[in-house]
Amino acid sequence: MSANNLSELFNQRIFRIPDYQRGYAWEEKQLSELWDDLDEIAEIDGELKKHYTGTIYLEETQPTGDEKWLSGVKFFNVVDGQQRLTSISILLFELLKVADKGYCEESKEDLIKTFLSKSNSTGESKVYKFSYSAADKNYNFILHSIFEDNKIVLQPNHQNHYTKNLSEAKIFFNTKISSLTHQQREILFKKLTTSLQFDIRTIEKDLDVQAVFETMNNRGKPLSTLEKLKNRLIYLTEKLDVAAEDKSSLRKKINEAWGKVYTCLAQNPTHILDEDVFLSAHLSLYRKPKESTFSEKVAEEKVFQMFCNKSEKYDLEESGTIKEETVSYKKIEDYILKLSALAPIWYEIHNSKSKLIKKILVLNSSKEIKIFLVAVLNITKDEKQINSIFLNLEKILFRNRVPGIGVMDERTTASWARDIYNNEDDLDGTLQKTEDLINISVSVPNIIQAFKYLFTYERGAKGFHRWGNLKYFLFEYEELLKSKAQETNDKVTLDDFNETTIEHIIPQQFWDNWQDEVNSVTIGLEEDEKIEQTRKVLLNTLGNLTILKNGKNSSLGNRGWTEKKERFRTGSYNEIAISKHDNWTTQKISERGSEMLQFLQTKVTGLTFTDEDIKKTLYFDDYITERIDA
Repeated sequence: MSANNLSELFNQRIFRIPDYQRGYAWEEKQLSELWDDLDEIAEIDGELKKHYTGTIYLEETQPTGDEKWLSGVKFFNVVDGQQRLTSISILLFELLKVADKGYCEESKEDLIKTFLSKSNSTGESKVYKFSYSAADKNYNFILHSIFEDNKIVLQPNHQNHYTKNLSEAKIFFNTKISSLTHQQREILFKKLTTSLQFDIRTIEKDLDVQAVFETMNNRGKPLSTLEKLKNRLIYLTEKLDVAAEDKSSLRKKINEAWGKVYTCLAQNPTHILDEDVFLSAHLSLYRKPKESTFSEKVAEEKVFQMFCNKSEKYDLEESGTIKEETVSYKKIEDYILKLSALAPIWYEIHNSKSKLIKKILVLNSSKEIKIFLVAVLNITKDEKQINSIFLNLEKILFRNRVPGIGVMDERTTASWARDIYNNEDDLDGTLQKTEDLINISVSVPNIIQAFKYLFTYERGAKGFHRWGNLKYFLFEYEELLKSKAQETNDKVTLDDFNETTIEHIIPQQFWDNWQDEVNSVTIGLEEDEKIEQTRKVLLNTLGNLTILKNGKNSSLGNRGWTEKKERFRTGSYNEIAISKHDNWTTQKISERGSEMLQFLQTKVTGLTFTDEDIKKTLYFDDYITERIDA
């Protein structure tokens, strides 16, 4: 089959990107490659060299009611090649926008009709040569913001990851073109419309869809498993021994399901969710994996075993006692409806306004925890029931992170999630499981010994500074201090978690400004080892550690109390409480540490410290306790 240039490609064809396709995904890397390809097209003997650009797969479709006035053309859905065509269409628009008269002896008006849009006799109706389908959520955006049609109303909440990419592509090409002379733009236009060569394939009745997607070139943006699976399902639908109208209905459901999934995953333009992580998460609920959840790689293998011509030869689960069902209308429908139903909930937990969900994900953001959250939210909207289970989960995760009190393998939550999702357990049963774990008895000696062990490290963080859950604990303590201060406004929130640091109030490099405070606890000690250990404990005990937003203490360096106190006054509630002291002494460290351990008791059911227990937990050894807690 001979190749077609862009002028031939656009001749008597109207292109639409169907709403079930992934949105525009090209970024600067792919745009630069296209630009470099055009730049490197050489002229030989007065003729521009041809450059093969790839295959465009098309599927004939029908015009909408508003487009039927246009005759002499055929409408096509772009099955593959949409990323290239979208980029080229944006570049064409930018070239024609700055053209005074046109290019290559053709008028600007004629070129617009060929490559951009045609208007009816009144000029009130316009059909774009290339755009998204009218049902696509980004349809208005590409016409209004990319093709600058001010008669198109821009929808509210139009921003998402794909519109961001479209805008950046427009800026990229506009910037490149702005430095070119008219002669250079004309050469670029000629390269674009005559040198680029496309292999055009028209797909009939979806029979070749699977072959298309097994061989497609998506230039630097490989297809996700989710995308390949959609096209496998469309292919298998055509092979079903059912009525034609049933095939059409199922295909429509597949397209609608994938459109919903793509929309949900890209809903937050600054944090687009990974398609294959979502697919593997759902599959971890839908099928039982060998491990607690499916990895993305194993999920890809599994879904293509579930949906192939010989699916019945594969195991349903790892036990091997039951085989997969043969592919049927019901099997495909059940899977796609459940997959798409989970997408909004998956988005919700990643963009939740719930402080409780945020806490849980700060403690553990694993796939196991996420599918548990999703499974609960999928089965009920009862806020009281949801809060009861999630509050217990937060308590378990926190408790699991207190040294000396491990109560469960947190991967078990994936099994809980599958039981809920598949109606093998109800929420009351799950709530009881969490209650049982919360009420497991606590061994205070184990806790004391575990915290004591943290002070034995010679390298890296030491003592409470080495406690992996310290930052979260300090955020929880922040809430207590806010309540005591009778304040309603947050100084720091969980949204600041990653930007917040844990800092020593008396710094580790204490000798410039804190020598007297540190020396006061080592006077009389003769053994170097005991002197060093006492200093280590003082600096790294709980009461000497606080959270600081945006690394404030780095600007303070190792300065003295006067400067730190002044800065702390405008910080977090932790800092403000510390700043209220005239001096920062070993006594204040001891008092604060004791108060914080008393707060820890409220976080762990059944935990009760005696005064002696608190001292042993904070200070490693009796000889150090006597000096710090004097």
